[in-house]
Amino acid sequence: MTFRIPLLICLPLLLAGCNNNSKTEQFASADGSLTATRHAATNQWTITDSVGREPVEGYDSMRVVEAAEDGRPITVVYYKGREQHIRQYFSTMHLRSEGMSVDGKREGRWVFYHPTGAIQVEATYVDGKEEGPYRVYRADGAPYYIGQYEHGVPTGQWEVYDPEGNLVERTEY
Repeated sequence: MTFRIPLLICLPLLLAGCNNNSKTEQFASADGSLTATRHAATNQWTITDSVGREPVEGYDSMRVVEAAEDGRPITVVYYKGREQHIRQYFSTMHLRSEGMSVDGKREGRWVFYHPTGAIQVEATYVDGKEEGPYRVYRADGAPYYIGQYEHGVPTGQWEVYDPEGNLVERTEY
């Protein structure tokens, strides 16, 4: 004996079985420059810019390693072999800092931002230590101080600027 259940009864049961009562979470910056989406079914994140591209290309995998209390990503790491491209965000989803890490040490150019999006610090690292030009800017973009590092130690001439961007002091290291 074969039992047949009408399709109208099966369809709602099938749909109910597909719903695991979890929802996709989405966070976006107010200006629409960045959107982070956590897909409920896989618990995986995608982060895209205003035109739908991922902000870091050519990586093997990506992971949100720190999240705010509301679930919004704070620290995102993109992996490629021993390299990690790290992006940290303010609560507004605007970029707070970005740079590379190799074997857990900062490497190459790092940029830190003010909450307004203006660059706050530009620095270069080699094996986790500052190396080369080091620039710090005020929130309005005016320079604050500029100098050089060698193996993590300030070297050469450092300049300090007033809020209007005028040079007010030079110090030699």
